[in-house]
Amino acid sequence: MEKPTVYVNAKVVTVDKKFSIAEAFAVQDGRFVKVGTNRRLREYARRTGATVVDLEGRMVLPGFVDGHPHTILRGLWNTIEPSLVGLRSVAEIAATIAKEAAKVPPGQWIATTPIGEPPDYFGLPEALTEHRWPTREDLDAAAPEHPVYICTSAFWPHPAIFNSVALRLLGVDRNTPDEGMMHIARDDDGEATGLIYGLTIFTSSALNTRLQSLLPQMSPHTRRDAIEVAVRENLTFGVTTIYEAHSNFFIPELRQLHAEARLANRVVSAYEFPNTRSIDELDAWMASRTDALGAGTGDDHFKVVGATLSVDSGGPAFGGLVMFEPYLDMYDQPCNGEPTVSTDQLVEIGHLAHKHHLRLNILAGGDRACAMATEALAIINASTPIAGRGWILQHALYPTREQLGQLKDMGILAQTCSSTDFTKGVRLYVNRLTGDRWQNVVPLRWWIDAGVPIAQSCDGAHPEPMFQIWASLRRVDGETGRDMMTPSKKITRAEAIQIHTINGAALVQWEDRLGSVEAGKLADFVALDHDILTCPIDEIRDTEVVLTAIGGTVVHDTRGASTPPHWHTT
Repeated sequence: MEKPTVYVNAKVVTVDKKFSIAEAFAVQDGRFVKVGTNRRLREYARRTGATVVDLEGRMVLPGFVDGHPHTILRGLWNTIEPSLVGLRSVAEIAATIAKEAAKVPPGQWIATTPIGEPPDYFGLPEALTEHRWPTREDLDAAAPEHPVYICTSAFWPHPAIFNSVALRLLGVDRNTPDEGMMHIARDDDGEATGLIYGLTIFTSSALNTRLQSLLPQMSPHTRRDAIEVAVRENLTFGVTTIYEAHSNFFIPELRQLHAEARLANRVVSAYEFPNTRSIDELDAWMASRTDALGAGTGDDHFKVVGATLSVDSGGPAFGGLVMFEPYLDMYDQPCNGEPTVSTDQLVEIGHLAHKHHLRLNILAGGDRACAMATEALAIINASTPIAGRGWILQHALYPTREQLGQLKDMGILAQTCSSTDFTKGVRLYVNRLTGDRWQNVVPLRWWIDAGVPIAQSCDGAHPEPMFQIWASLRRVDGETGRDMMTPSKKITRAEAIQIHTINGAALVQWEDRLGSVEAGKLADFVALDHDILTCPIDEIRDTEVVLTAIGGTVVHDTRGASTPPHWHTT
């Protein structure tokens, strides 16, 4: 048994049931063993010979849990080279591509990052010096012998951009038709300009399938390295646990990284339901997920449990949101998403999940999708109660108060992302949804009042919990500065902390061991350079995590980078 470490002179926000504030705590063998006053913990340190760490008044919180982070996809995207991030003109973009073309053999694909500043990619193409997108001609001049592909941002209706070599390989010419949401831009003579709109992960087309088949594939080794880097980056944000349950096809990589002690976060993962909708096939598929049935398999650092089924996906721009009333797509045309399953099919799938003891995640964003999910869950629950099974509703942008009451009674857990207003507020939810539907997008107040444990996430954008907590309190549009706050969204600072800690622990079914600073729980905690309960709200966004610990081990530490040091050992 190791000697304890005692942390004193802190403002310890325990996030216990009383939301108690303590001054000090002790850690031993990976767990919190004491929480209380400076005097009592110093006495404990003297009795036990503990190391004492002075936090110099810093705020301490439980480690943050991100309920829908897409950390894996962030890691994979971060490997894309060349990067166009920070470039401000078509000329700079062309020069970067020309430099890459000089390094790689003719005929090899040059696939770049999107244009603009991640993760929001605001203000384009007007933010470029030329106030336009690059075209086929710009890319041809930079790389006449290489197929060039500038990836589109999945968050806004920006085009994917190709040069002539790439268009030829794709089979795109003046006779190639548009497909659904995919639109090929053309010049006055009918020739493709190189800009193709709607070629994103949210829209399916034969052209996108062909593109993916032509692009070089990342090796398993490179994928593992990329995932490792992104997961480790989470530590600098104070994220200690992630729930990767959507767009997750990388369980083998996660399992191997865990076996090699290369997973820096605690990771809970779930399978993604296959595209097939045959009930017999899904029955057999569920039965074969033996590592994800019941309580799942794994340990306190990596676990696989359950599977995710998407009813809809994507925002209004790409027509993926399933709503009761149509909305405007990226071309300002009325549209609506088509659910991937009917309510009856969702009921059948839910009954099978119940039979196999497979924890079911239902991803539903739009108001109709939320209604379908709630109705299906209620039908399942009427014959085979699901309370206590920890089933989850993901995204959940548009629940009603009545639905929330039903979800509470069925013991449903939920995850959402309140920074939707910042990243998409005016451009998508105000300008593209009819009426005042933007007012109740991600109604955190309703969730909390209903008593449903709602967990916070970044959903692939702005992975810093400090940003997410700030965004949940401000609800402002990041592009225009418009105030998006309404009564259905307004929460307190304490509630914003809870949905990113103890509620996240409930989401991954580890609330008995994570999410609060209490004796007996795993010692995951962070120290901050601001008191986010009392500082001006806009300072929360820029608050830094100066220390992150997992299981009592300090895994991120900036004491050498601050003046005066944020904390020191005495």
